Amino acid sequence: MTNLRRMILKYLFALSFVLALGMYASGQALAFTCKVTPGTIPISLGYHGTKVKITGEGLQAPDLVIQIHSPPGEEHLKYKGKAGGIFWMKLGTMTFENVPGVYLVYSTRDTHELLSPEKCAELSIGFDSLKKKARIKSNLKNLDREKWLAEFMKFKKEEHLYLEQSGVIRVDTASQTYELDIDWPFEAPPGEYDVEAIAIRDGQVVDKAKAMIKDQRVGIEELLSHMAFERPALYGIIAIVVAIIAGFGVGMIFKGGGAH
Repeated sequence: MTNLRRMILKYLFALSFVLALGMYASGQALAFTCKVTPGTIPISLGYHGTKVKITGEGLQAPDLVIQIHSPPGEEHLKYKGKAGGIFWMKLGTMTFENVPGVYLVYSTRDTHELLSPEKCAELSIGFDSLKKKARIKSNLKNLDREKWLAEFMKFKKEEHLYLEQSGVIRVDTASQTYELDIDWPFEAPPGEYDVEAIAIRDGQVVDKAKAMIKDQRVGIEELLSHMAFERPALYGIIAIVVAIIAGFGVGMIFKGGGAH
């Protein structure tokens, strides 16, 4: 009887261990993740942008928003106007505060279909939310905030640094995974960019996951950048010498081509 009791206890202990291990493994498999490939983008001499893939698992929602942005800061733009009411020229600088230098938003559907305007503002999702938080400093009289914010957004979009795009994230509900392929803009300056994946169901955020993209100079680009800041005099001399050599080379080409 004692041996039978021991066998039953051993069996119950083993069964409990297996169940606990299964629950732990299940919990691990369902963790919502975000991964960026490549995580570090090297800016070399011939760099002209690159492809970036964002993937994740554990998505327990039908919709997703992925936003990539640099920390909020200041952006400076020069504005034009008529000097003396006659000539169009640059009249001054306009400073946009509390705005990211880069802001890219991707979603399974239009963000206005996924979340209410109040929820977007609360979570800082989308251009409308960005415009509400932006501030403008300028010596321009009677500043039209909406007009100049629209101009600022237009400029950033043309520079490929601001983007809103829907219907581009591939979601597999069976495997609870997602994928997004993007063209990383070569105009993006070196720095670290936050990547945030936001899972949405029935107008509510059910989970979040974060990652990071690092954009950095390498090779001669890094050397020249370092020299420009640390040894500006030497950098200036080298730039002048290179310009002279380039000019001389172009002159020789045209001289040779123009000879009869």
